Amino acid sequence: MDMDNIEALIKVLEGSRAEEISVKKGDFGVHIVKGRKAKSAGVRRQPTAAAAAAAVAAAEAAVRDTFILAPMVGIFHSVDGIAKIGSDVKSGQVVGAIESMKLLNDVVARVSGKIAEVMVEDGTPVEYGQPLCRLDVA
Repeated sequence: MDMDNIEALIKVLEGSRAEEISVKKGDFGVHIVKGRKAKSAGVRRQPTAAAAAAAVAAAEAAVRDTFILAPMVGIFHSVDGIAKIGSDVKSGQVVGAIESMKLLNDVVARVSGKIAEVMVEDGTPVEYGQPLCRLDVA
């Protein structure tokens, strides 16, 4: 992960309602919190439009792979207590449902891992793309 990917993660966070984001890939990890500004030193190069688009796509893929995100707006419901810290989740496993217009829609994990953080309680309203759980995929 390079500086361009980190900047793309910051843009993804700025465009969402989430207050913080953590991404870990291999031995490298980054944790970004809204509202804090870091002092910058030196001159940064401006990425080309293609490089910026690739960085945003890579950052969005990293976010999808690390978090279970809400696929739609509605009320989140945990399925059989699966969404608990320490629970093992397999790729393709249903971890919850979102009730929207009186219909339940499955929330499916895209990767296998262990739930490290539950970010939404059962019965809570959620927005599209909102992180529901953080997975430890290491």
